[in-house]
Amino acid sequence: MKDKKDLRNDSKIASRFLIVAKVVAIITAVVFFITLSFGTVNAAISKQIANQYQDRQLGVIKKDVSEGQLNFIGKIIDVSNGHIISNSVVKEYQSLTDQLDKRHQRSRDVSALYDGKKQYQDDVSEDKLDSLDKDLLEEKNQDVYQTQKNKLDTVRIWFEQTNDAIKYINDLWDNFNDDKTSLSVKNISMVNTYNKLIKNKNIKAEVADKVQTMNDYYNSHSNEDSKLVNAKAELAALKNSPLTMKYKSANVDIISSLDNSSEATDVLKQAGITDKHVLYYDKSKNQMTFMTLTGDNYVADGSSISVSSGSISAGSYSIKNVINGASTNAAIVTDSSSSSFGRYLSDASSDSLEQIGITDADNSTADYNSARPVFWFKNNSSLSTSIYFGNSSTIGFIHAGGGSYGNGVTVSSSGLSTIQSKATSGLLFYVN
Repeated sequence: MKDKKDLRNDSKIASRFLIVAKVVAIITAVVFFITLSFGTVNAAISKQIANQYQDRQLGVIKKDVSEGQLNFIGKIIDVSNGHIISNSVVKEYQSLTDQLDKRHQRSRDVSALYDGKKQYQDDVSEDKLDSLDKDLLEEKNQDVYQTQKNKLDTVRIWFEQTNDAIKYINDLWDNFNDDKTSLSVKNISMVNTYNKLIKNKNIKAEVADKVQTMNDYYNSHSNEDSKLVNAKAELAALKNSPLTMKYKSANVDIISSLDNSSEATDVLKQAGITDKHVLYYDKSKNQMTFMTLTGDNYVADGSSISVSSGSISAGSYSIKNVINGASTNAAIVTDSSSSSFGRYLSDASSDSLEQIGITDADNSTADYNSARPVFWFKNNSSLSTSIYFGNSSTIGFIHAGGGSYGNGVTVSSSGLSTIQSKATSGLLFYVN
C-alpha cells in the first residue's frame, strides 16, 4: 500500500498531465481557427477575383473591373508577405492584373494616336496602325475591343484620307506650275474637298500656301457661273466621301467601278443568280460589295468593304441573322442530322432544345465548326455582334476580329457596321 508521500507525487503528476493536455488543446484550437481563418480569407479573395470575369473559363474579364477591390487585394497580399494568401490565389490575382495592365496600355496606345479630338499625331504610320491593330486582338472582352478598335479605325480613316489628299494636292500643284490653265472646275473643287479631309495640322500647314495660291488664281480667272459650279462640285464630292468606312479616294475611277460591276454580273449570271440584292465576296480581291440588279446588270450599291481574312468555300449562302449583342443563352443547332440544323435560337434552354430533339447540349467549345450538338455564343464572345450565314451543310460568320475560324470572314469593325446596316435575313451571300 502506497504511503501519503507517494500519493502526493501521483497527484502532482496527474495535475501536470492535465495542464499539458489543456495547453495542447488550446494550441490545437488556435491552429485550427487560424487555419480556418486563412482558408476563409483565401476563399473570399478568390471569389472577388472571379467576380471580375465576364467568362472565367474563356478568360474574358469584365468591361468595368472593380479596380478599387483589386487594389485592396494587392495591399493584403503585400502585407501578408507570403504567409496568409496562398500562392494559387496570388497567381490568380497576378494573371488578372496583368491582363488589366495590358488593356490599359492598349487604350493609352490608341489615345496616343490622337492630337486633340479631330486630328492625329505626326508619328502615326501604317506600320504603327497595323501593329496596334494586332495588339488589340489580345483583348477578349468584345465591348472593350470594339471601343478601342473603333477609335483606331477612326485614325486609320483620317490617315488614309490625309495621304490621298496630300498626294492629289501636290500632283495638281506640280501640274499647275507647269501650266496654270490646266486648273479646271473639277480640279479646284477636289483640292478644296481634300483640304477639308486632312486630319493632321502640320500636313495641313504644309499645303496651305499651295491650296490658297490655286484658289486665288482660280477665283481671279473664273466668272461667277464657274465659281457656282465649283461650289456645287465641292459639296457633292465632300458628301460622297465615305467618312464612316475604310476610306477610298473621292476622285473615283469610274471605269474601274464599271469593270468590277461587269465582272460580278458575269460571275453571278453564270451561277444562275437572279436575286435583286446580293452581298458579293470576291476572295481574289479581298472585298465584299452589296450588289443590286439593275436591268440586266449588277451594280455596286456603295463602296466595297475590305476583308482582312477569309476561310470559306466559293458558292451561295444565305444571311441567317444579323446579330447584335447575343445573349448568354443564344445558340445555333449544329447537329447535321437534325432537321433544325442551322437554326438560330436567341434564348435557348434545355426545354426548348428538347422540343426540337436536341439533348446533352452543354459544351464550352469556342469553334462553331466543332461544337456539337449546339454552338453557344457565350463560348465565343467575339461573335456576339456578327453576321450569321449558312447553307444546308455549313454555318459561318462575318465578324470583326477575335480569332480566325473555318467558314469565317473577318472585316474591320466599321466594315461590320456597314454590313449590319444593310444586310437582312434571307439576303443572298455569294462567294467567288
